[in-house]
Amino acid sequence: MGRIWLKTKFDRGMNMEIPHSPNIANAMYGFRELGAEIIPYHTIDEIYDRVERADIVLDYIDQCNTIFEKFGVVPYIPDYPENMKMFLGRNMWRDTIDSIASNEEKWSAGYFVKPVRDKAFTGKIIASISDLRGCGNGTDNYEVIVSEPLDILAEWRGFILYDKLIDLRPYGLMLDRERQSYLYHYDENVVKKMLEAFKQWEDRPASCSMDICYTRDGRTLLVEFNDAYALGNYGLSSIAYAKLISARWAQLLEREDEFHF
Repeated sequence: MGRIWLKTKFDRGMNMEIPHSPNIANAMYGFRELGAEIIPYHTIDEIYDRVERADIVLDYIDQCNTIFEKFGVVPYIPDYPENMKMFLGRNMWRDTIDSIASNEEKWSAGYFVKPVRDKAFTGKIIASISDLRGCGNGTDNYEVIVSEPLDILAEWRGFILYDKLIDLRPYGLMLDRERQSYLYHYDENVVKKMLEAFKQWEDRPASCSMDICYTRDGRTLLVEFNDAYALGNYGLSSIAYAKLISARWAQLLEREDEFHF
């Protein structure tokens, strides 16, 4: 059985080693309950030569990508798969961040902008020049996906594991304290149609998130997809979270998923 490599840090207040983040801690609890061998470490350089194809590394996106690259793997899933675009409910197009920054009509339009390069910066509404802060570094002219904004009242992260939607967890309340998301609910029939369409996606991931939202005009829409190796927990049970991570690592490294039970 493969090993689970756990990124930790020393907490001076508690005078002990702890998981490096709440998400990593939740994954650790899940793998512990599943009976995995868990090995702590501090930096990816410490373990790079020791990690084997059967292993899983609990770390941040760039560090996980370093391990995937070791085995010749470049993880990718589209944010908006072609066969799912019917559920987007808004127009989308590509541009560059420099083009937006240099054109007042673009940066004042209130469009939602996110980078094509995964996690280069956090997607956001650009409605003024100040909103461009943090969207570049002066040297990289990031390619971006631009979309018409949605008036979102509630959002959920849907966790998909082997073609089953195992949970829908609300998010966004802490980002917008005025949003009373608990007053609204998605249309379950639309969610079922989304899942059926997902199953027709030929190169679909073994596990991922399918984020959805409910808008002021009463629509249940797809927000985006995210890769399971790079997902926040959002309250998903620890065992389910660990299995989600395991399924994607197994698929990416083309091996058996030891925790698929």
